[in-house]
Amino acid sequence: MSLEIIKNILIVVVSIGIIISSVRLYLERDRKNMVYARLHIAGVIDIGCIIILLVLNQYLLALLYLVLCPFAAHAIANANYYDTLKKDEEQN
Repeated sequence: MSLEIIKNILIVVVSIGIIISSVRLYLERDRKNMVYARLHIAGVIDIGCIIILLVLNQYLLALLYLVLCPFAAHAIANANYYDTLKKDEEQN
């Protein structure tokens, strides 16, 4: 098996995982702390994207993606946490 065939198989497998995770992300119902569950599913998608970038020899872009995604997830989770605190204070 040549290296190109292995790369193509890896890209197809990871792409299927990204599609399944995206569908799950779309179909998930709203529940308590749903933002955190959605961030977890998005993290799975992010790792799949990083693997694809590494297979395509885009090392710098993969590193950038690996560094910036956790910061974005933290910002979203932090905003949700303080928004929830604000709503709880307004109700009391």
